[in-house]
Amino acid sequence: MLAYTLEPRPIVGIYVEDVWVEELRRYELEAYAWSDFATGENIPSMKEIAQVLAAYQFDTLLITQLIQFKRPNRNISNSQVAIVETRLYISPSEELYWSIQSETFLVNYVDGEIRRPREGDAREYIETVIQEMMKDGVF
Repeated sequence: MLAYTLEPRPIVGIYVEDVWVEELRRYELEAYAWSDFATGENIPSMKEIAQVLAAYQFDTLLITQLIQFKRPNRNISNSQVAIVETRLYISPSEELYWSIQSETFLVNYVDGEIRRPREGDAREYIETVIQEMMKDGVF
């Protein structure tokens, strides 16, 4: 499984990918981060990702994407909700196999920017998604 995080700030994406890999490996799943194979900081095209999937014979691609932020209460500036989507594709067909979209409440993140998510926030989100995947029989 190749984990890729589509996030505007590459440093955040790399961090989240690393947490994904660590958590998936705890469940004895073979997982690698896109950042281990990336050739630059630009957002890769699906063609570039497909080339890596084929070259290293990955059977699945896990993409986590920050869709948007929303503020549940405009009067509280340091709290917001991140809408995050995680999708699992079958390789090499690039067929969508499973997806989930969630709203995650974030405290102490200001104005729609995550410089680096707190470790607990990233792990809690990823563990929740893994549990949903297990419940749905993904693995």
